[in-house]
Amino acid sequence: MGKATKKRAILKDEIKKLIEFDVSNITTYYTPYLKLSKDIFIFSYLGCGINFTDIANLTYGNIVQDRIFYERQKTGKQINFQLQPLALSLIEKYRGLNSKEDDYIFPILNKRIHITEQQKYDRIHKSIGGVNKTLKRIGELAGLSIPLTTYVARHTFATVLKRSGVNTGIISESLGHSSEKVTQVYLDCFENSQIDEAMKSLL
Repeated sequence: MGKATKKRAILKDEIKKLIEFDVSNITTYYTPYLKLSKDIFIFSYLGCGINFTDIANLTYGNIVQDRIFYERQKTGKQINFQLQPLALSLIEKYRGLNSKEDDYIFPILNKRIHITEQQKYDRIHKSIGGVNKTLKRIGELAGLSIPLTTYVARHTFATVLKRSGVNTGIISESLGHSSEKVTQVYLDCFENSQIDEAMKSLL
């Protein structure tokens, strides 16, 4: 049971601390994952706990009137959520000149290089390792209570909304093959106006 009760979420105050933390002070060397890792974490937190693989696969074509519409890779479920102002600014930060609908939002996959499913899988697998390693370092230097990973962003999103009084009927307490009573809490954001409203209290 110890594993099931292990803390997997950070507090709302710690999210604010992370947002304000300037990663450029960490090192003078160019580290490709430094700013991206923090941005991915924040985007996941503000984006209904969207996981790393789904973030990597997002293109500008997934954005419709300030909402993201996508199919979850793991389950095939259709999900959409309202883009918060900070999430929108993160998207704009990475937008290249003359970006097209089939261009990836975040610089993880490259449509000219990662063409086959295997190439995409290998790239995502390598990238998540780099991102999580960097997040751990960022979290330590920012003085956060637990080691950061992309998984923590997903879990924190659900936890903050639960503490904000979101109806537990909306919050599904299951993920993957785990039973409902154990492991991670995550939110199903599909077509739910209550979630849209509650997401305004994420920051």
